[in-house]
Amino acid sequence: MQHKNTIKLLFLAGITMLLASCANDDDTAFTPMEFTTPTYETNLELLLGDTLKLNQEILNLPENVQFKWTTEDTVLSILQNLEYIPKQAKTFALTFKATTNLDSISRTYQVKVNDPYDVYYRPKSSESSSLISQVLAYNPAPGQFINSSFGTPEDAQKLVGSTTNTISLGAWGGSILVGFDHTIENVADAKDFLVYGNAFNGLSEPGIVQVSFDTNGNGLADDTFYELRGSAHADAATLTNYTTTYTNPGMHADVPWLDSLNTAGSVVVNSYHPQNFYPLFITELEEVSYTGTRVFPVVSNSGFTNIAALEWGYVDNYDADYATYKGNLLDIDQAIDADGNSVNLRGIDFIRIYTGAQVNAGALGELSTEIRGIADFSMLE
Repeated sequence: MQHKNTIKLLFLAGITMLLASCANDDDTAFTPMEFTTPTYETNLELLLGDTLKLNQEILNLPENVQFKWTTEDTVLSILQNLEYIPKQAKTFALTFKATTNLDSISRTYQVKVNDPYDVYYRPKSSESSSLISQVLAYNPAPGQFINSSFGTPEDAQKLVGSTTNTISLGAWGGSILVGFDHTIENVADAKDFLVYGNAFNGLSEPGIVQVSFDTNGNGLADDTFYELRGSAHADAATLTNYTTTYTNPGMHADVPWLDSLNTAGSVVVNSYHPQNFYPLFITELEEVSYTGTRVFPVVSNSGFTNIAALEWGYVDNYDADYATYKGNLLDIDQAIDADGNSVNLRGIDFIRIYTGAQVNAGALGELSTEIRGIADFSMLE
């Protein structure tokens, strides 16, 4: 009997040691996850359009761990690190969680997405001018007034605070970029700014308008520009993402151009303007390329050349508003992105205008958009 009891005791002891050994092995195999840094910034703030980037450094990560970033009921990512671009200005709770079948850790953030307009909007004051406050760039295409009257950087600067001086943008693609001392608000159900030109009935030289808000607040025109849709933008003939390259002839001679459709042409010189038509004050002295939208106004060359106005949405264009205002009224609500989708802009800081058509008007020379000033229309009423 004693022998049997001894065997039984030895057996039970072995089982106990085995269980203890297994328990010790489990304790050794399982080490809980933990964040590398125990504290973190819980309140985050960024501008709409910026990317929210969050990296999670975790110790003791097992192979079967699963990650999840969520806001409300939406899963934003299942990766350890997050890159997310919010679609609207708002404040929301953001949760990160790392989970295994034995363990989980999490962090929660409060994220505030600010509309850049609320941060960088520049209101009008009693000292504000309704007119252009600065000319930031003048990059004309070749034309009969370039390097001469109405076509030099000095002439461009005369647009500041004025509606009586004229600047020529040359042939298709030539442009001017201007700024204001306040943000031009997008007024609901109304036109927002007025561009003065020198069109008249039977001779329109349509220019295309682009606008931009200073999204990063640095005072520079380095943010996205959006084109304003005009009546011809949906026409089958209208060309978008179109490029023309002009070559400097080095003298008073026709200026050759070649476009992205492999069509060749020239800006034709005349005897009234004996200078080189190619702009000699731009950086690109041998050749220059411009890209944008090209429209095709109706041109009649029977007798005196007639260039018909486009219906709406262009400058130096004798549309329905022109006779009343001596210029064209533009609506910020017509802004579109590069894919033609409407863009909601609450206001703008910069305006770029470029010649929108490539037309040889015979004795009148090339079609060239001219402007005489721009005004915040809300300050004129």
